[in-house]
Amino acid sequence: MNRMQKIVSRAKQELEVNEKSRSGEVRSREKLESNLTKYEYTKTRVIPITGDTLKRNRIISMDKTDLRAVRFQMLRSKVLQQMRKKEWNTLGITAPTSGAGKSLISVNLACSIAMEGNQSVLLVDMDLRKPSVNKYFELAPEYGMHDIIEGNASIAKTLINPGIDRLTILPGVKGVLNSSEQISTPFVKELITSLKERYSDRIVIFDLPPALAGDDVMVFIPYIDCSLLVIESGSNKRHEIEDSLNLLKEKPVLGTVLNRADTAKDTFY
Repeated sequence: MNRMQKIVSRAKQELEVNEKSRSGEVRSREKLESNLTKYEYTKTRVIPITGDTLKRNRIISMDKTDLRAVRFQMLRSKVLQQMRKKEWNTLGITAPTSGAGKSLISVNLACSIAMEGNQSVLLVDMDLRKPSVNKYFELAPEYGMHDIIEGNASIAKTLINPGIDRLTILPGVKGVLNSSEQISTPFVKELITSLKERYSDRIVIFDLPPALAGDDVMVFIPYIDCSLLVIESGSNKRHEIEDSLNLLKEKPVLGTVLNRADTAKDTFY
């Protein structure tokens, strides 16, 4: 073997070693990610809720005997059709002002999507000033989203499964005054990206603050794919709706949900 052949042979050997090394690194990374996924799933606390809790707090989308659940099935289908078409998996739900029922819509829609069976759902309480998702499930969590942001708790310590298949909740616990400052941090942006990318088949629903209550929604909207606007009939003024839609315009608005408060508090269209 001449000198040039030896050089070529040595280069091929080094290339094979490097390829094997990179292949091993990929396998190790995939194994680590798999272990992390399993770890997070097994560490999610399960706090089963009762049918009485659902009924008492107007979580009607899971009640097959309640005709009103059909409306959430229709909303679910419309939302999922649009999101799947665009390959989106993050949705923010807000309202122009407080009292429109946006948190109840978030809870019922999350439960309805979980019931469909094709995708898991993560419901995140991102209303840092007035978190309320935990109240609908009558949970008393020790840690919430603000604890994650402030570095006082891990995601694993915060996630709760309410005994409903394919549904996980990341609750809030107490309100904070500097919510928009917390939302605007690079950490929160990275956190939302992580929640979005961890499971490709998961829909992440963010219960957001009222759009006109501050700049929280304006700061948060760039982090997600799309939004829904909940409107309280007979309460929200035209200019409030227009102002809210203007704040949301950076990302697609899938539509509006009209809460018919003039006929019944728990009737939705």
